[in-house]
Amino acid sequence: MTARSRLLVALASTALIGYVALGSLLGRVLGDTSYGQLAVFNEVVRLVVEAYVEPVNIDRAMAGARLGLGDALDGDSGYLDAEEFRLYQQPVKETDAEIGVVLTRRFSFLMVVSSRPGSPAEKAGLRAGDILKAIDGRHSRPLAASTGQRLLRGAPGSLVKLAVLRAGAEPFEVSVVRERLSASAPRGKMLENGTGYLKLGEFPARVAEDLRAELESLKRSGAKTLVLDLRGAAYGAPEEGVRVAEIFLKGGVVTKLAGTKVPELVLSADATRWAWDGPLAVLVDTGSAGPSEIVAAAMLDSGRASVVGEHTFGRAAIQKTVAMMKPVSAMAAKLPGTRRRYRSQRNAPIAPEAAR
Repeated sequence: MTARSRLLVALASTALIGYVALGSLLGRVLGDTSYGQLAVFNEVVRLVVEAYVEPVNIDRAMAGARLGLGDALDGDSGYLDAEEFRLYQQPVKETDAEIGVVLTRRFSFLMVVSSRPGSPAEKAGLRAGDILKAIDGRHSRPLAASTGQRLLRGAPGSLVKLAVLRAGAEPFEVSVVRERLSASAPRGKMLENGTGYLKLGEFPARVAEDLRAELESLKRSGAKTLVLDLRGAAYGAPEEGVRVAEIFLKGGVVTKLAGTKVPELVLSADATRWAWDGPLAVLVDTGSAGPSEIVAAAMLDSGRASVVGEHTFGRAAIQKTVAMMKPVSAMAAKLPGTRRRYRSQRNAPIAPEAAR
């Protein structure tokens, strides 16, 4: 670290200490411990800068701290620097292809939530819970989930090489061919004893209308009971999950949206949209996430259906991108790369704990 950088850190630390000291005093009066936590963080930064055995790259250290803050929240919150945020904002090209996985972060790596039905990822054997240690040689430890999804996109027919960690197996590598994917439609069939079976592998736009059509076909075939298979279903928007749940509810609460700075929003089913009031069982597994968890939780909470299978993944948030236009401290304002962007979870659907 140069003398100038040390001076800037010292000045910033002095200013921050004063700010934290005043805030800590007010915090004790008002019952807020945030400033005390900042004081601890500031002391750690000071010790790292002054006492570490080798010169410290302060930008790299702070980037690690910001990454850690996101990881401490959930697998989808993350910090994007200026360049990553610029790339994140670029629209996905119509010519882009992908491998068909939904990603999050767990255990400081990128993790597969599920593989989309019929996708190259599913054909390559990738499954829920797999850790992507590296994408084309780029280590996933510092990558936000959105960055990982971007790296998996590319030209149709191109290869992406993945280093994979799987519980109970040796680490392995797999090369997957990117393809342009289309959404898989719901599939229905009749089982024995008048039981209808509906497989819903993902939640693209208008999936509820397609599901309703399959359901009507099963009813005409004599279905008296129904199995709704949501195993591995993680792709799609939360609102599509609400629309699917409406098919099986004669009104009532589907889910709730809650956040620290927004009033609670209750999403209720339109009683005129139901299409099935017979016996119902819902199948889930660890690859069920997002919109499928909204459906399963609504069925379980209302007592409408039995939910059978494994614990679902636990991922039903609505995210908001927050642009950080101002430097967070005097030190950050003076160091390179200070215009940062932060992508965080704000509003999260509340689901019964048993359905997660």
